[in-house]
Amino acid sequence: MKRSQESLSAALRSRDMLLGGVTRTIEDLDRIINQLGERLEDWYGIYFPELRMDDKLKYCEAVLNIDRANLDIQELATVFGQKKAEEIVASSEKSLGAMLQPADMSQCHTLAREIISLGKLRDDYLAYQKTLAIEICPNMSIVGGPEIAAKLVSHVGSLMRLAILPASTIQVLGAEKALFKHLKNKRIDPPKHGIIFQHPRISASPKMVRGKIARALANKLALAVRADAFTKRDISAELKKDFDTRYDQIMAEYERKKAKGGAEKGAPGKSPAPPE
Repeated sequence: MKRSQESLSAALRSRDMLLGGVTRTIEDLDRIINQLGERLEDWYGIYFPELRMDDKLKYCEAVLNIDRANLDIQELATVFGQKKAEEIVASSEKSLGAMLQPADMSQCHTLAREIISLGKLRDDYLAYQKTLAIEICPNMSIVGGPEIAAKLVSHVGSLMRLAILPASTIQVLGAEKALFKHLKNKRIDPPKHGIIFQHPRISASPKMVRGKIARALANKLALAVRADAFTKRDISAELKKDFDTRYDQIMAEYERKKAKGGAEKGAPGKSPAPPE
């Protein structure tokens, strides 16, 4: 019992718990903002059904700034840009929406302001998450970014647990459902990336090279987290340089194959190159 209490006390003193807590709070805020934003769209859609925006917070700003009976295109342009302001005015002129009573509109505005305040709270927690990640796992934060580092630590529960995982596991953390589907049915391809897909060099790359880039990043993150957990040495610059070099190699190889495939496809007297 004493050893259990000591282990529990040590776990609670670890700042990993704070990082996991703020990361999960941000995820909850994202979900709540999206859900409340959808409810607001349904509600405000009675008044202005033609209004469409992908960003829930921008939609809330539109709700607070639009008055169909007295539209000021210049004021709208300062908030949404000239093109979007012109679209709003054009849609308003032929809107099928019903006019709401002042008390009804006031409630829509109240909900919009509350959603915006949640968005500001989320931004504050993102800044706090970044500060914690740089403090707790500085090497990972440099190599993969503070947000990815925080999500990986939160996903497994602690920095120490993450440090003992192989790179292949770190690569697919967050894609467990897809992995289990592959294990049950081998005809389904295994996942190539999980949480680390959010890294811009993976998400913005061509689909056929994402697996290689994810593997390269996972290898460097595995080394970074071990340094953060055990040695406390700063090896981030070396790891980031190695990852950047490997990324450049992968992209150069992809461009060569792409150019070669295009040349063979357009060459006279030759059959098209077989698909990879």
